[in-house]
Order: sequence, then C-alpha cells, then structure tokens
Amino acid sequence: MIELVLAFQDKDGQYAEHAGVVLASVFHNTSSPVNVHILHDETLNEDNKRRLVELATRFNHTINFYHITIPQDMLQVMAGVGSINAWTQACMYRLLLPALIPVDKIIYLDCDVLVNMDLLELWQVELGECYLGAIKDQGIMEVAHIISSKGLDPELYFNSGVIVFALNTIRSNVGWYEETLNFFRNFPDTTMPDQDALNVVFGRNYLPLDLRFNSFSITSQDHDFTNKIVHFAGVEKCWDAGSLGSELYRNYLNLTPWSPDEPQQPAEAAPSAHPAQAKKTNGKRKTASAKRLNLKRGVRRASRRKVLLKRSSRMKGRQTKISLISLPSLRLIRQITKR
Repeated sequence: MIELVLAFQDKDGQYAEHAGVVLASVFHNTSSPVNVHILHDETLNEDNKRRLVELATRFNHTINFYHITIPQDMLQVMAGVGSINAWTQACMYRLLLPALIPVDKIIYLDCDVLVNMDLLELWQVELGECYLGAIKDQGIMEVAHIISSKGLDPELYFNSGVIVFALNTIRSNVGWYEETLNFFRNFPDTTMPDQDALNVVFGRNYLPLDLRFNSFSITSQDHDFTNKIVHFAGVEKCWDAGSLGSELYRNYLNLTPWSPDEPQQPAEAAPSAHPAQAKKTNGKRKTASAKRLNLKRGVRRASRRKVLLKRSSRMKGRQTKISLISLPSLRLIRQITKR
C-alpha cells in the first residue's frame, strides 16, 4: 500500500478543493491501494472533510485526518522567521512527519501538483540508507547566492514539493528535530523556510530522483505533461484560468465532489475516521495521459451515480481516531482503532 500525505491550511475553503484534485489525479492514474494522510488545522471545515472522505471512498482508498498543533518550541523559533507568514504555517507540517505518522516510508505532495502517472513508480524507488528522495529545484539558480549563504550547494538543492521520506531512517538520527530548530535559530532570514530546513538537515544524505517526478511547469519546453508529476511552482497555478494546466486541472476536478456537475448535497458532519478499506479490484485502473484525459460527460455522470450507490456500504466498518501527543518528545501519534 502506498502511503501518501498532503498538508494545507484552508482559510478560504479553496485548498481543500486543490487537495481533492491532487488526490483525484493520483487515484485515476495509480493501480495500487493508497492510504492518504491529511495534515490540517481548524480551518478545514466539516463539509470539505466530508468531500475528501467521499472522494477516497469512490476510488476504494483510505484517508486519515490529523489536526496539527505545532509544538511550542517550534512556534518560538518560527516567530523570528518572517517568511513563514508568506507561505502559511502549514508548510512546516512536513518537517514534523517523522513524529506524526507511524509508517516506515511516505510520499509527500504539495497541493499545486498534478500526478499524471502511476504513483507506484515513485513509491517503488529504493532509498537505501538515504533520509529521503527528492528532485533538484529547477529554478534555484536564480537565487543561487541566497542558497549559498546558508552553506548549501545550489547544484544539489532539492525542491520540497515532492518528497519520498524514509521516516524510520530519519528517526534513527535522534537529533533531527533539534537540528531543524537550530536552522531557524541560525537563519531567521530564510525565504523558503521548510525547503531550506530540509536541505540543511537532510541534504547531505538524500537520493536525487528523476526530474519527471517533480517537473516544473514553467520549465517545460513542449508543455507535455504525459507520465509526469507536474508542479505548478510559480505564480501561475494549475487552477488559474488560462494557465498551462487549467484544462488538466478541470478534468481531474470533474472526478471529485467539487465538480461543477456534482449533485449538491446538504452539509454533513464528516466522519472522524477513514472508511473501511473495500475489496480491491484485480485489474489495473485506467491510466491515461493528459492529452487523453478529456472524459465524456455522460460516461462521467454514469460512473459517478454507480459509485454513489455503493458508497454507503463502503463506509461501514473500521474507523480510526487520530490522537495527538506532545511532539517535542518525538513519540509517534497513537492510532486507536475501533470496530
């Protein structure tokens, strides 16, 4: 099973939709079961949480929600870093993953990517003794002097939008959390806080991955997004009208409960847990390139009606409550399963 994590704040209610589109792109193109972890704060409302659960249920995957409280010692060092306000505190959640999710390995994705390939390819990358696998930042040379001032090599500097974390390997380094705090104490002028910190703490022992696993849209010469994870890392995002990824974004949006064609439902209280994992189909799910993803509306509606009829039966069964504990102790979250 692929372990996948997304993290966001949702003050205007839009980022839950973007996260849903990322998940739809993963689910549509990935043949293996996916266990999703959503890191969020109080801004994720119950209606959007319900929609995320519904989306995972449609595709027979599981989803878990973690209401994050940043530990006090990290809040203290963050207070001196002005650039965090430009990114939101949610960018810091990925720095806490070794203390948050009790799995050996996990893929992290930003909410401004579209996964136009089978995510199993990335999941199967062998990290060996490396802390993580990541992709070189394709725009970093424009600010190479700033990166160098942090003691980092721009030629090796990786982007934090797509990362495969070897969480057990990181945990074996008992000083990882304190090293992270020390970075912010020493470099409060950092302009890319989470990314700089990850490069300082783990950059000496990471596995460089193929560019197609984190392909910047702004550097794409032919705008061919086939068999890639496309990252809209610039000012222009895939959800912006007229952007390079707008059509692809809309196609994946139409697979979600946020689709304009989706029947409107009254808001419900979201379950505090992920749905039971349903029986997996043996055949591979349909995979398609960006050019062949333009689904016919009639087929889409018929498929949606079919999965909605099955939804109630899939929701029955095991439920998982997420219980947060003190992160400075570096213990893991305890998952309590109820039947």
